[in-house]
Amino acid sequence: MPVHEERFAPGTPCWADVMVGDLTRARDFYGALFGWTFEDLPPEAGGYVMARKDGHVVAGLMERSPDDPGQRDVWTVYLATDDVDATVEAARAAGGVFFLGPMDVLDVGRIAVGADPAGAAYGLWQARSHTGTDLVGEPGSLCWAESMSRDYTASQAFYSDVLGFRLEEIGENGFSYSVATLAGGGAPVAGLGAIPAETPADVPSHWMTYFAVPDADAAADRVTSLGGTVVQPPFDTPYGRMSVVAGAQGETFSVLQLPDASATTDASGDDASATTDASTTTDASGNDASER
Repeated sequence: MPVHEERFAPGTPCWADVMVGDLTRARDFYGALFGWTFEDLPPEAGGYVMARKDGHVVAGLMERSPDDPGQRDVWTVYLATDDVDATVEAARAAGGVFFLGPMDVLDVGRIAVGADPAGAAYGLWQARSHTGTDLVGEPGSLCWAESMSRDYTASQAFYSDVLGFRLEEIGENGFSYSVATLAGGGAPVAGLGAIPAETPADVPSHWMTYFAVPDADAAADRVTSLGGTVVQPPFDTPYGRMSVVAGAQGETFSVLQLPDASATTDASGDDASATTDASTTTDASGNDASER
C-alpha cells in the first residue's frame, strides 16, 4: 500500500473529516462501506474519532453540536500548509472568510476552517504529530479532491494566489475544469471546476471528497443497502469509473474506481459476492457537478 506518513506539500489535500448528527450511525455506515475501524480520541479532543484502514489513519468523524443550527452533515477537505496563520492572512486578503481558527489542536497540528470567495468551505492543516491521511489512492482512502465553483474565475485567482496552484484547463464541450499542480511541479493534486449553469440554484460552491474503491458499481449498491443514496449513478471517465453518493445522513462524497482497480471486490476491499437518481454533476472526469 502507498503509505504516506510524511508531511504533505503545501496546497495538497491532506485530510478529510465528516460532521454528522449521529456519530454511531456514521461509524456503522462507513465501517461497512469502506472496512474502516475507529479510534476514539481522548476527551480533550472533543469527541473526535479517527477512522483507520488496515491500521492506517484515513479520515476523521465528529458529531455536530445540537446547539448550533448552522452546522450540517458534511465532509470537509483540508489543504496542507506550513503556516496556517500566514495562509489565513493571505486568504483573507484574497477575499476568503474564516469560521474557525487559526487554533492549535492539542499537539497534533494547527487548524483553520473557512470559505473561498465563491463560498466553498475548506480547511487548512499545519501538521505536527498528525500529518494527514496515511494512505492515498488505496481502497477506503482519499484519492482526489476538487472545488466546484459558482464563480470559476474568482476561485482560480484565489487558489493560485493563496496556495500557489498552477492551473491547467482540461475542460471541454462547454465545461470548465482545471487541474492544479504545485510550484515544484509533479502530478496534479486537486481539481477546480465551474458548476454548470443548468445545475439547480440551491447547489452551492463546494469541495468534493473522493474515496478510492475497487468497484464503483458495488460501492454504489452498498451505499444504498446501508441507507445512503446514489446522487449520480456510476459512469466511466478517463480517470476511472465513479459515482457521487450521499451517506446515511445526507453527507455527499464520491467514490472512484481507479483504472487499475479490480472489479471483483466491494468498497471495503472484500469479495463483492459477500455483500450484497437525482441531479447530474461533474467532477474530476468532466460533465455536470452538484452538491451533490
